Amino acid sequence: MGSADRDVSPAPVAKRCATCGRIRAYEPDDRYCLGCGHDDLADACACGRRFDYALAESGDLHCPRCGRALRGRAEGIE
Repeated sequence: MGSADRDVSPAPVAKRCATCGRIRAYEPDDRYCLGCGHDDLADACACGRRFDYALAESGDLHCPRCGRALRGRAEGIE
């Protein structure tokens, strides 16, 4: 195995932090939010729709499958 084999990063996965609502690209094994540090990342909405479509979007977002609001902080988080 050459050094090039070891330097390949896994394909990024869009994940949403349920605490702060941010959607960002992460490595598949990442567990902690880059923005707030909580370990509340999910790679899909509760309905099963993955978040990849949301990476290039800004502003308020809703899941195109179930209509759930995706941006914004969880209640009680400042």
